[in-house]
Amino acid sequence: MPFDPSSGGVDIILGIAALATIVTIARAWKTFWDDDFTMTDRRLATQAAVFVLPPAVVLLHELGHYFTARALDVPVSSFHYGFFEGSVGIRFARTLGQVWLIALAGNVVSILCGLALLAAGLRWKTRKRPLRYTLFVTGVIELVFSLVGYPLLSLIARFGDWEIIYDFDRTRGLSGATAVVHGLMLLALWRWWRRHGRAELFALGTGGEERLAELQAAIDRAPQDAAGWLNMADHYARRGELALARGTVEDGIAACGDSSRLMLGLTRLSMFQGRWNDAVTAARRGLQVDNGDVPEEVRQPLWANLALALTQMERPDHALPAYEHLTPPLADDVRVRYGRGLVRMASGDGRGRADLESVVDQLPEENLLRKWAEARLDGHPLKKWEPPGRSAASRGAPPPAAPLAGL
Repeated sequence: MPFDPSSGGVDIILGIAALATIVTIARAWKTFWDDDFTMTDRRLATQAAVFVLPPAVVLLHELGHYFTARALDVPVSSFHYGFFEGSVGIRFARTLGQVWLIALAGNVVSILCGLALLAAGLRWKTRKRPLRYTLFVTGVIELVFSLVGYPLLSLIARFGDWEIIYDFDRTRGLSGATAVVHGLMLLALWRWWRRHGRAELFALGTGGEERLAELQAAIDRAPQDAAGWLNMADHYARRGELALARGTVEDGIAACGDSSRLMLGLTRLSMFQGRWNDAVTAARRGLQVDNGDVPEEVRQPLWANLALALTQMERPDHALPAYEHLTPPLADDVRVRYGRGLVRMASGDGRGRADLESVVDQLPEENLLRKWAEARLDGHPLKKWEPPGRSAASRGAPPPAAPLAGL
């Protein structure tokens, strides 16, 4: 990053953040490095990845410019390093290609540093998890900043390396070749993150590498068996990683084709994420698998989730026929009765009030779904909910949606 006089303030602010992070780690030294890698430890490791390690990469970035200039016999007129930014000044370059190469060199070094940090975090399995996690996160940050953040900053501000690298008027061929390679690297980074990176970060953060390896081995042994994919997705979902769970189910569908069980998994995940239209689409696809020859233990949850998703989309005319396919015990589930009660009331069916009243009668007083049923019986959405133990800061916030997922 080139030197800008105004960047001195940024160095001071980020330097204070780095010092504060180091002091915090020193104070929590024993608990940070023990085998229990808690959420607090992960936050502290992330702070180290953002504030403590990047200055070393910045120095290597500037040295990349410096040594490339020296290798090309281009005189270096200045060298500035400010921890979070820096610059190298040159003079008397013989060709525009030399200027382009010197500008590119530091960024290549930054990308290589990011890759090295990623590799260390993933492969250095004998080291403590906080160190591996910090190295991994730093590697991701460096790659994203080197390939996305800094190029955008430089091109928008018309200041810095990438203004030189992408000077199509003066170095059209070199700039064009760089653009192609740059685009391919961005695509590779995005695909890696979606297919592996998020899962690797999750494994490092939770210490579940061995279990995930077992689940992946089961998938590799039988990639067309839906059970392996569902077990992996369930592992992620139970730990709150719904995006990873959804990606796993989608990969399973790509490998196995339309499986009613995988479609049920995708429907359930869509419900948890509030993606009602996706839930409707997945449920309908699941019900159509094998010309509708779907096992009853899968068919019933598909119909239930389809009905609830259509209810959330306020499409009672479509939801009611779906509810009619349900039989006990799902037909008696309080979530089903709540949804069915709403669409019946919207259709002018008096049985809707009876459904909602049965939800109120069955659930405890502080239950969120009961509160929603009571509000709907009064003719309006739930406006206020103060569950026991709710923090003072959260009071007055809009209540959560009615909890209908999980069927």
